[in-house]
Amino acid sequence: MLRTRVISAVVGVPLLLYILYRGGLYWQGLFILIGIIGLNEYQRMMAQGGYKPLVTPSYLLLLTAMYLKMYPDWLEPGIFVILAISAAYMILRFPQVKFADLALSMFAPLYLGFLLSYAIRMVEFKMAFPIVLLAFLLTWSSDIGGYFAGRFWGKHKLAPVLSPAKTCEGAVGATLLPVIIALIFFQIVNMDAVNTAYVLLLGIIAGLLAQFGDLFESGLKRCFGVKDSGKLIPGHGGVLDRFDSFMFVIPWVYYFFTYWG
Repeated sequence: MLRTRVISAVVGVPLLLYILYRGGLYWQGLFILIGIIGLNEYQRMMAQGGYKPLVTPSYLLLLTAMYLKMYPDWLEPGIFVILAISAAYMILRFPQVKFADLALSMFAPLYLGFLLSYAIRMVEFKMAFPIVLLAFLLTWSSDIGGYFAGRFWGKHKLAPVLSPAKTCEGAVGATLLPVIIALIFFQIVNMDAVNTAYVLLLGIIAGLLAQFGDLFESGLKRCFGVKDSGKLIPGHGGVLDRFDSFMFVIPWVYYFFTYWG
C-alpha cells in the first residue's frame, strides 16, 4: 500500500504543481475539476448509503458557491433560486424524495464549493503559486507527520469510532511537522518578512485543521457506510480522500496571507 501511495505521489504531485504554476484558467480549472469529481464521489456514497442525491441542483450549487465571493451581486440570487427549486422538488416528490435526501444533497456542494472557493480566489494573490504550494506542503506534512509518529510511537487512540488507526501520538506529529515545514519555507522562499510567531501559528493551526478535515471526511464515510470515497487515485482512494485535509487548510492559508502575510 505504501509503495502504491508513493508511486501515485511521484506521478501526481509534479502534474498538480505544473498546472498550478501555469496559473489562470489552468489553476481555476483544476479546482473546478476537483470539486466536480469530489461531488460525484459524495453522491455515489449517498446512493450507497440508501439516500437519493439531487444531482443537477447539486452541481449548479457547487459551481455557484465556488465563485460566489468573486461575483456576489449576480451569483447570490442564484443560490436562492437553486435552493427554492430543490425544496419544491422535494415537496412534489415526497415521500420518494425525503428531507434527508435534500439536506445531504445541498450540504456537499456548499461544503466543497465554499472551501475550494478560497483556492480559486488565491489565484489573484501577488505570489499565488508559492502560497498555494505552501498550503499543499502544510497539508502533506501533516499527513506524513501523523503517519510516521503514529506508526512508531502510537499507543493511545485519538478517535476510535471515526478513524481507528489514528492515535494521539500521531496527532502530535501531524501538528508539529507542519510547523517545521512553515519555518523552513519562509527561510527558503523570498517573501516579505513575516513575524516568526505568526509562522508558528500558521503551522500549528494548519496541522490541526488538516486533521479536522481528515476526520470530518471519515465521519461522512461512516455515515454512508463506505471505506473510501472512490478509487481514482491508486493507494489514496478518491479525490475526497486525498483533498479532504487541504480543503480545511486552504481557507486558513488564504486568511493568513490576506491579513498577516
